[in-house]
Amino acid sequence: MSLAPRAWLVWSLAAVTVALSTDNPVYRGLVALAALNVLLIWLPPGRRLRPLVVALLIAAGIGGLINVLAGHAGVDVIARLPADWPLVGGALTLESLAFGGAIGLGLVAALLAVAPLSLVLEPHDVVDAMPGPLERTGIAVATSLNLVSGFGRTFTAVRDAQRMRGWRPRGLRSWNEVLVPVFLTAIEDSVLLAEAMEARGFGAGRRTSFARVSWSRWDVAVVATALGSVGLFVGARLAGVAVDWYPYPTLYLPPISPALVVGCLALALPVVVAPSRRLSATGSPT
Repeated sequence: MSLAPRAWLVWSLAAVTVALSTDNPVYRGLVALAALNVLLIWLPPGRRLRPLVVALLIAAGIGGLINVLAGHAGVDVIARLPADWPLVGGALTLESLAFGGAIGLGLVAALLAVAPLSLVLEPHDVVDAMPGPLERTGIAVATSLNLVSGFGRTFTAVRDAQRMRGWRPRGLRSWNEVLVPVFLTAIEDSVLLAEAMEARGFGAGRRTSFARVSWSRWDVAVVATALGSVGLFVGARLAGVAVDWYPYPTLYLPPISPALVVGCLALALPVVVAPSRRLSATGSPT
């Protein structure tokens, strides 16, 4: 059994909403953990997580570093930079470091939440998942995801080819021998894709689909649970429950609500669906 593309779309949107609707690192960490487990279980064979891991580390590092350098609030000083340094000059505090980590964790959770749209679904599934009014948006998103993965493959191929010719990195300027062919190839691929889409009548009428995906009870359960998680956070905020965490001026432990913890963990429901998949004699999921 597999989840319908629109069920994946709703799940990703719900997980992103939960991750970005709170500053609490506990809830963000639980969303990231749930999304990571879902991604590991559903990742198709042959697709790698290394580029995603690199992107997560960079996003988390940049988010945390900016807050540490730019936010000078808090009473627990770790170090001091010269006050005459623009923007970053002043005290570096433990509170800013902790809040920067929460910001980085939010970025990680959001990226993991949308990762299934590019790593689990095929580009045409993303298009089918979009509602009718957003059909062109879905095509643009699917095309972009396709070009991004192609850009990575082209970069690897050009770099390996240049190394076979004796090229070695000798500084930033030496990378022009790799980046220029990669960008030219990307532009050529974009032109070829545009010509292919025009030849197939793109924009001439509504897009048709070869087969319609019927929803199962698991699709309904995943969507209902994801929307329920969003509803829990919205309801908690309206009811005045402590959803956020602001560790200034003194660092303290984030508040935890059992109901919101359950709402975050409920996003891991697709993990329960995955083991029910079986391979037919031809090797395709049934």
